[in-house]
Amino acid sequence: MSSPRPARRLSALAAGLLVLLPLAACGSSSSGGDGVDRGSADRAVSVTNCGRTVALDRPVRRAVSVNQPATELLLTLGLRDRIVGAGLGDTNVLPGLKKDLDGLNLFSEEFPSFESVVATEPDLVYATFDYTFTDEGIADRSRFAELGIDVYQSPSECTGQEAVHTKALTLDDQYAEIRDVATLFGVDKRGDELVADLKRRAATAADGLDAGDVSTAWWYSSTKTPYFAGCCGAPGIMTRAVGAENAFDDLDQLWPEVSWESVVDRDPDVFVLADLTRGSEGDTAAAKIAFLESNPATKNLTAVKKKRYIILPGTTMDPSIRNVDGIEQVAEGLRELGLGSGVH
Repeated sequence: MSSPRPARRLSALAAGLLVLLPLAACGSSSSGGDGVDRGSADRAVSVTNCGRTVALDRPVRRAVSVNQPATELLLTLGLRDRIVGAGLGDTNVLPGLKKDLDGLNLFSEEFPSFESVVATEPDLVYATFDYTFTDEGIADRSRFAELGIDVYQSPSECTGQEAVHTKALTLDDQYAEIRDVATLFGVDKRGDELVADLKRRAATAADGLDAGDVSTAWWYSSTKTPYFAGCCGAPGIMTRAVGAENAFDDLDQLWPEVSWESVVDRDPDVFVLADLTRGSEGDTAAAKIAFLESNPATKNLTAVKKKRYIILPGTTMDPSIRNVDGIEQVAEGLRELGLGSGVH
């Protein structure tokens, strides 16, 4: 995958520590038997995505979803019956969505072959990561276009993982993606309800926190040359939402490789650790903590000496509906560490 994170190449996605979005009945009162909002079944739908137009004669009926965030959004919007194939790196989806995996056509790989995707006869392929639409992932967009299959990619990766990013991702960008997807599937009301719920939760998560002087370092994977969050991805959203600072906010890649010397120089107050249960050796949160506390270069860091760790599932650090869960968890973690009072 084009992502610089080796653990993601190995489909390292982690589980747990999440609160289910309270949306079980979302959209049910306004939908027909096929799950499309009344009045939407026959209308054409279109959105602009990564500089191109995604247009269909009618809302999507047969979708392939690739990567955890894309699949979880479709399931949360109540669109399970329209997923004809899903590529997941891990079946540890949000707890309330686990039942939706029963009987779902799951590909054997997170990035299945082009032929196996086409065999499901999809109207749309919806993917989170830029890598999906490359020859190394599944296939270039042009191959789908030749067969009349449209594609939608999370706008957060329009420029790719390794590109220089000059604009920080925001929650509004996330909400726009939700509305795009809801439009393409003809469930606009469900999208609006989901956005409203996420906005409410995000607005209240950091109530009473004063973390303006707290420096956080978001470690995703690898111990030799670690990948930490740079300026502009999902960790930035969560950091800003709780009023804290990102120790590597000056780096303009989403997940730059950094040296341990630079981590020591920045001496963060808190490590936010991705718990990659299926990643490379050393990528679980427990292994990360063991490394930090035993490595001569890091064991005397402020966060390590004071055991200031906040643990998140790896996929929460990707742009997705989980980011609001992450805001809530980081806010709670700061409170538990005694760092929300403005004095530490």
